[in-house]
Amino acid sequence: MSAGTPASAPGLPPFYGSPALLRFPDHRMIGLRDGIDYGFARAAAAIPLVTSEFVHAQRSYPLVFSTDEGAAPLAVTGLTTGENLFVGPEGAWTAGDYVPSYVRRHPFIGMTPGEGEAILLGLDLSAAQVSTDAARDGARALFEEDGSATDTAKAAIAFCEAYAIEHERSREFGAALEAANLLTAREARVTLPDGSEKLIQGFRLVDEAAFRALSGATLETFHARGWSDLIVLHLASQHAWRALVGRAFPAA
Repeated sequence: MSAGTPASAPGLPPFYGSPALLRFPDHRMIGLRDGIDYGFARAAAAIPLVTSEFVHAQRSYPLVFSTDEGAAPLAVTGLTTGENLFVGPEGAWTAGDYVPSYVRRHPFIGMTPGEGEAILLGLDLSAAQVSTDAARDGARALFEEDGSATDTAKAAIAFCEAYAIEHERSREFGAALEAANLLTAREARVTLPDGSEKLIQGFRLVDEAAFRALSGATLETFHARGWSDLIVLHLASQHAWRALVGRAFPAA
């Protein structure tokens, strides 16, 4: 298994099949059906995270970093590619486990038409939760009759704006880890109930020895930016591998 980012169509963010910038009157009838169904994330063995989520996510998931440029933080949610152990048959996330904001944001997404422009609200038109006729389906409309945003749309854009800020902070953290040469490719060998071992690859971890060897201006920066705390949470989360095996083999 690889703990890389979940698969999606080429050039599209994970889980998004047909993202579009919402415009009035083009999408005046669009709405959002009630109910929460995380079935779209059922095949994701790893979920993107932002750093503000580390304190919550590390209680349930091993936190790792992607092997591609940018070192994106990820929550490992499965031991096998194509399997998310936290999404049940009916699309519910397991009770008591933190749901990453990347998942909660769907089917909405922040979109910027041009560099430096304000974030506008986008929507995955292919998502099951989206209604093409809100009035007909009893869904929550995204546009008022005059074209202004409804409360549902306002809440969505606020969420997307906050996520964009946290994503940028996470990008800065990943860049700092790479600049300080703190990340190293690793593999997890988990022991299964039958005594066999499963090898999980395709991710990076912070090298604890290299982290503890930081000094001078680099160490001061990491402390000042709160990055040292994030690294400690990341390292502590590696204890969650055992719980992940127990979730995969509950009857063993």
